[in-house]
Amino acid sequence: MQTHYVFVDYENTQLGNIGLIGGCKDQPKVKIFLNRHQSMIPLTMARALHAMGDDAEYIQIDSGRRNVIEFNIAFQLGELATQFPESRFTIVSNDTGFDEIVAGLRQKGIACARIPDIEGLLERSAENAYSAPLSDEKVIPISDTLKSTPPKSNAHH
Repeated sequence: MQTHYVFVDYENTQLGNIGLIGGCKDQPKVKIFLNRHQSMIPLTMARALHAMGDDAEYIQIDSGRRNVIEFNIAFQLGELATQFPESRFTIVSNDTGFDEIVAGLRQKGIACARIPDIEGLLERSAENAYSAPLSDEKVIPISDTLKSTPPKSNAHH
């Protein structure tokens, strides 16, 4: 069975009814990323995640640096995508900066999506949310562009 990892950028999203996560077809592994000032979470969220046991964890980043949570999510996502490329990955965040990471993973055939809220986990099907292109842009590998560039002449006039 395909593992589904969910990375929650708690700084940049409102989780709404986190209890809905229990309604997912698959039992996702949820990682909630908090900044150093987020020392308290709603009781409903704690209860919902507690019911998930080892499939849920809180990761509090003790740094005041800008974008530190986003960098940590990107790092852990990259590690897991490398180790388990057959898995599905969801980033729950309103930060559109993650869209480039999602697009890059999709180009490599890795199922990944960014959604703004927990409700989106239930609304999107695996095929549509995780593999659909984000734009009409054509990706050309740099090796292809190097092949098509004419060599420079070393002749001096």
